[in-house]
Amino acid sequence: MRFDNGIEKQYRISVEHALDTIVERGNDFHREMISEIIESEMLLRVRPAAKLGGASGVTGVANPVTANLKMATERMSLRDALGEIYIAIAEETIDTGGQRGCEGTLVHEGRHAYDFAQTLESLSNADMNPLSVFNPTLYELEWEAHKTAGDYMLCINKQEYLDEGLQLMILGRLDERRCFVDNDGIRRRLNDSYGLSRAGNQGLLATELMGIIV
Repeated sequence: MRFDNGIEKQYRISVEHALDTIVERGNDFHREMISEIIESEMLLRVRPAAKLGGASGVTGVANPVTANLKMATERMSLRDALGEIYIAIAEETIDTGGQRGCEGTLVHEGRHAYDFAQTLESLSNADMNPLSVFNPTLYELEWEAHKTAGDYMLCINKQEYLDEGLQLMILGRLDERRCFVDNDGIRRRLNDSYGLSRAGNQGLLATELMGIIV
């Protein structure tokens, strides 16, 4: 992973600490996802939230023209494909949310980056294996990102993480001490906050979100 130019030291330290914590405290998939990101050339940016449309984090393709060319002319591995992706974290996410906010955003946006990379990898190899093409909808991308975030909250199992998950409808309560990833809550959140549903509007395809020509 490479940091964008001009990132202030405190933000860089926060991101590095968050990545280490996710690898140490997350589940097997969290470790695989973050390890692939760390070992790749994925770009990490930190920007004011106003430049990210008010979002806590945004994921996309750094240069769609270059990515389209590579996808059409090269066979890309997952790690190669991650090198075409960027994650941008809002400064306010770290300023206000601290390490919890930084970790949560990296898990959520990291899942988007991982899935975008899977899409690029599969398309670059589509001539050899057309049935393996992976091109999820926005609903499917957000479903997986929310589930991955919920799993991480349970791995950490600290009250502030669980409270955030409950507030966002990602988690539900089994009892006073135990929580679970709430599939029904996630469905409601995707419908209410994103206008997405499995049976209705699933949103754009990953390729359309990335600016990739199929």
